[in-house]
Amino acid sequence: MKRNQSGFVLGVIIVVMVLGATAFFGLYAQNWLFQNQDQTRLTALHQLNDVKQQLLKYAQLQPELYLSDLKANTRTYKESEKIPGLGYLPCPDLDGDGSVLEAETSCGNPRNISDDTTGFVYGFLPVGFTTRNIFFGGLEPKQFFYVVDERFVNGNNAYNNGSTGRYAPLNPVLSPSQAPDAGTPLPDGTPPWINLNGREGYVALIVFPNAVQVFPDGYAQDRTQAGDAQARIGDYLDRRYDGNGVRVNGNADGDRFFFSESSENIGVNDLVVGITLEEWQEAMMARLCAQRDRLASVPEESAYWLNEYDADNNQAGSGWRAWLGDCP
Repeated sequence: MKRNQSGFVLGVIIVVMVLGATAFFGLYAQNWLFQNQDQTRLTALHQLNDVKQQLLKYAQLQPELYLSDLKANTRTYKESEKIPGLGYLPCPDLDGDGSVLEAETSCGNPRNISDDTTGFVYGFLPVGFTTRNIFFGGLEPKQFFYVVDERFVNGNNAYNNGSTGRYAPLNPVLSPSQAPDAGTPLPDGTPPWINLNGREGYVALIVFPNAVQVFPDGYAQDRTQAGDAQARIGDYLDRRYDGNGVRVNGNADGDRFFFSESSENIGVNDLVVGITLEEWQEAMMARLCAQRDRLASVPEESAYWLNEYDADNNQAGSGWRAWLGDCP
């Protein structure tokens, strides 16, 4: 009898130990998963902010980066009136090869105030510009999505600026505005209307499409398929839902409203970092003021990005000279 009792007690002890071990390793695995997710999130946020700074530097150095063109394997310097001014950002990569080539080099979409799908362009973040020897270090094609106000891109044939192919003048107050070839011109000083988490005024957004999801309505993201970034946006950016599981405006809808992961944005695991108009202004002013003395020596009547825009004689002019007086 005692032997049977001992066996029973031993069996109970073994069961308790097994249950305890299962609970321990289950908790360990859960903690490991959460820690791994947190590390992925922290790494992505670090990369997003790094990309943000690289984009701002790209915008600051436009005159130098586009001082010349490669023609027949020969570096040919541009006429001064065709050198772009400060502030322009790249067009998105649409086919996912990491570059901006051919049709991708012009990406206009002039704003229609009654259409929330206008005034910006989106696609994959380009990771390199081989003709300029510019590369965003350590990034892979299709790793990030990219949204940008279409007036700020350096390739936009929707505006009639001769061979410059850009909106002009581009300066801190976006005024006076240059009208597109077709459509209603925006009022002077109209800020960007890209909206992130309810706040307008973003020049650009960089989006990390987090892990693929199956959404409450059954839609499953699939990033293994080839295709245009805009056509396959739903496989990279997320849908959003209200507390009752009803789909509401989200990142995959193709309009100007975007959302970053939070408890309020149900269904969204995208991580988003933006460049506000104020941040863009501050960065461009820092570049301008760093060269104040040299730029001040440029003749005011010359065709150059620093001077006033003129549709006939200074198509790349952005009127930045007016802000030299604001430098410390």
